[in-house]
Amino acid sequence: MTVGVTIRQADWNEDRDILRKLREAVFIEEQNVPRELEWDDEDAGATHFLAQDHRGQAVGTARLLPSGQIGRMAVLAERRGFGIGRALLDAAVEAARAEGRYGVFLHAQTHALEFYRKAGFEPSGQVFDEAGIPHVHMEMTLGIPFSPQPDAPREVIKAEADRIPYELPSLQDSRDSVRMLEGKPDLADAIGALCAHARREVSIFAQDLDPDLFGSAELAAILSRFARRNEQATVRILVHDITRMVRDGHQLLELSRRLPSSLLIRVVHPDMRDRSENFVLADRTGLVVQPQHDVERGFLNLNDAPLTRQYGDVFVRLFDRSLTDPNLRQLNL
Repeated sequence: MTVGVTIRQADWNEDRDILRKLREAVFIEEQNVPRELEWDDEDAGATHFLAQDHRGQAVGTARLLPSGQIGRMAVLAERRGFGIGRALLDAAVEAARAEGRYGVFLHAQTHALEFYRKAGFEPSGQVFDEAGIPHVHMEMTLGIPFSPQPDAPREVIKAEADRIPYELPSLQDSRDSVRMLEGKPDLADAIGALCAHARREVSIFAQDLDPDLFGSAELAAILSRFARRNEQATVRILVHDITRMVRDGHQLLELSRRLPSSLLIRVVHPDMRDRSENFVLADRTGLVVQPQHDVERGFLNLNDAPLTRQYGDVFVRLFDRSLTDPNLRQLNL
């Protein structure tokens, strides 16, 4: 199932609590931005944008200041990678164009430079520190403005007709089933718990199967029991690079040698190596996501079928074009 998401202009007076919860989750809790730096006097006069999924859950926000600066771009960690951030950015740019502006600018975190560059922004000047995070000033020239259409909701991801019915949750309620993870031990425990929860299918997307997360004898034992319990059970693993795994040895490489029909390890096609996260899926109902593979934070949810299926669709697209590395073939001889 694909989840429908719409972008609308928000009213700071009416939507303030929702917008604050989103920004607190992303900037204060996840990125450790000091609370006193996150909140300023600009919000009351800014144009705000809110992304909501088909359940009415708030999943992202951004703002446009009277100066033409776009900022406070925040998408919940579990919803990244599906175009929501780009849709928020596009909505802010379109609103600026509708106001008659000929340019906008923003301060981009350095890890997101390519994201903004693809949207049409160009860097200007040197890297600088903002709230303890390195940033770069980026600008976009808008050209001739178009007629404004500020009230039309923007369809980001088309929803299927057979949606699962949900009661409309509040933002706080919708996060109750999500367990936030901090540090490699916490992430590794969650991955093991999720795999132990699986019954038919486990899908793992990891940059290089970090041994601290995926190399324990305990995880290998869990996946071995899983594969042997049901002859139709499958474990599919996608990695960017197997060099370290082959060089240093890895529990899951050994397991793939012993269970070649149940556990498959493939390499992501070089043209499709633009994703930066690690994620593990179980039966298209539960998932663990580490949004940035080099940042030791993430979340676990054992029961979010719509989001798990979104990640599952990504995994299938990558797996369909994946490669079998010669080193893996040699290993299995």
